[in-house]
Amino acid sequence: MNTNAHSLTRRALLRGALGTSCLALGGGIQRLAFAEDSSAASGRDLLVTIFLRGGCDGLGVLAPVDDAHYRAARLASLRIVEKGERPGLAIKNGPTDQDWRLHPDAAPLRELYEHGDLALIHACGLKNGTRSHFDAQDMMERGINEQKHLGLGTGWLTRLLETLPGTGMLPGLSADGAMPVSLLGSTHAAAITNLQDFNYYGDDRQMRALRLMHAQSSEKGAGGNRMLTLLQEVTKKLPKKPDGSVAGYVPAKGVTYPENEFSNALRTVAQLAKMEMGLQVAALNYGDWDTHSGQDYRLNDLVANLAGPLHAFYADISAQRQRTTIVIMSEFGRRLKSNESGGTDHGHGNLMWVLGSGIKGGRCHGTWPGLANGQLDEHADLAITTDYREVLGEVLQARMRGADVGKVFPGFKAGRSLGLV
Repeated sequence: MNTNAHSLTRRALLRGALGTSCLALGGGIQRLAFAEDSSAASGRDLLVTIFLRGGCDGLGVLAPVDDAHYRAARLASLRIVEKGERPGLAIKNGPTDQDWRLHPDAAPLRELYEHGDLALIHACGLKNGTRSHFDAQDMMERGINEQKHLGLGTGWLTRLLETLPGTGMLPGLSADGAMPVSLLGSTHAAAITNLQDFNYYGDDRQMRALRLMHAQSSEKGAGGNRMLTLLQEVTKKLPKKPDGSVAGYVPAKGVTYPENEFSNALRTVAQLAKMEMGLQVAALNYGDWDTHSGQDYRLNDLVANLAGPLHAFYADISAQRQRTTIVIMSEFGRRLKSNESGGTDHGHGNLMWVLGSGIKGGRCHGTWPGLANGQLDEHADLAITTDYREVLGEVLQARMRGADVGKVFPGFKAGRSLGLV
């Protein structure tokens, strides 16, 4: 093999360094900014956001099963029931004195709820009435409520990182193959999909060659070198086999992650959180919640594949739990009434989850509007009584030390405290 650095292409070097994993940098390589030492940022608060893309059916996840309007509007297979082969999971401290139950496949989440770590907020969402997936996701990820503000050039997580004091080696993370809009414009975030595929050994020859390739490219200079430094620092902290290759991640004792893509993303977040890289924000996606048809079996799988990995993740980060908060949201809910295709169409109000040891869990927060025809939005959908930014803002204020909520959500003022923390 020719060892001359000039004979090695930048693409080949990066492919050899990263294997089949993905490492993308927000704002362009030349704009990446981070402190050279992550020690100052170790121990900082961590916010993990999970976006359920497609419009999760909040009324299929948590509902008052004895509500006559709920029963009349849906097929039994598309609602939570109180008895039968798969009864819903009863919970205490619901929004009203009705019989509130979780989806039967949400047992791992009910355990966290009963332990007092999981809070549920129903009738939440984007108060803009759009039923467009793209527009609703775009607005929520930019932290706005009106389409006229879509020109805002940064995501709300980007602005959060900008307000937090100090930055570590890796303040922001997307555990998917690309940056979400919530991290739009960030110079403090990277997208990393699988740490187990890192095959860079810190070899001096490869490092010199990579730096030379960057110096000769349009991505030259300090930004490119920072990207290489990030790559090197991450790799240094990864466990190694005797031959120097990256060893598989070993979760905390007794923790087993289910085998699915979402679970793998959570495992990546857990590993990076434990590596003390100064991680403060992690964004994850979990898609396929657009259940216009086949909802009876699809929602079962979706809920199970959310609850199991999330429970494993929370157990895995027990040592980091005091400073970690997890927020789960979706662009909108679904119609109260089921359609003729065995599913539900785009709705309005929805469910949000907040999980963390500093959260006042074991109860439902917010105001329940009711499901009678006159209480529904446009006589069809669950009304929104809590703006999604009220939930996020309260979490940031109490759980992310130094966050400037006014800058994260410009122009928005919460009218009340939900008592989440």
